[in-house]
Amino acid sequence: MLSRNLKVTLIEEDIVWGDKEANLAQLQQRMQNMADDTDLVVLPEQFSTGILTSEPERAAQLAERNTGDTMRLLHKLAQEYRVAICGSFLACTAAQLYNRAFFIEPNGEETFYDKKHLFTFGNEQLVFNAGRTQAPIVRFRGFNIKLVVCYDLRFPVFCRNVNNNYDILVVVAGWPRAREYAWRQLLIARALENECYVIGVNRSGTDPKGVEYGEGSSIVVDFKGKVIAQRMTSPIITAELNPALLAQFREKFPAWRDADEFRLL
Repeated sequence: MLSRNLKVTLIEEDIVWGDKEANLAQLQQRMQNMADDTDLVVLPEQFSTGILTSEPERAAQLAERNTGDTMRLLHKLAQEYRVAICGSFLACTAAQLYNRAFFIEPNGEETFYDKKHLFTFGNEQLVFNAGRTQAPIVRFRGFNIKLVVCYDLRFPVFCRNVNNNYDILVVVAGWPRAREYAWRQLLIARALENECYVIGVNRSGTDPKGVEYGEGSSIVVDFKGKVIAQRMTSPIITAELNPALLAQFREKFPAWRDADEFRLL
């Protein structure tokens, strides 16, 4: 049974390309300025390096294990601020690279997920290995939270909410401005069809390849498809997710009961 509201903080950052130290310092500064009662902090895709698909050798040099500097700092920040932190980072396991999502809790528990749908249009498959597991659902402060990465958003079956297994869909991304309309509409569609809250966090700025990312494209959508939070001036965006309203809507309009049965292979 869902209980109290969950306060989420989205950090829409202009990632410093390939500079892990600068991005981690930037994160620490942003978290100093977030709401004191934040429960969950959501970061963009590969927040600490940028998505280095055009520089595979550099990507290999910057990739970390789950016990590296990035994870150590995230654990420290999660414990210090008593929040969960999620996003994705440039990871390596057995010399193989992954676009790895993480969910770090203040008590030290951690959940990882390797991005399953690699963006072949951008040659992501030439640098990273695809994940082999389904996107995880994490239980945190009364909410079930499903975590996916960027291109995963385009695949509704992969994101499908079965029997209200999750309450919040978190999408961490590096989604170009050229396809920002699609990004926004897909986030809204996932919220409507799954009767859930959707948090979409995108990066901002322009990368060295000249790809622009839309400032203000990070949004929070409620279960009716309404945008309830987005960037105004600060890259720090705050929203409160109300469990009672979600439960009431699911009871009043239980479309989820008529969903088709299926199993992902």
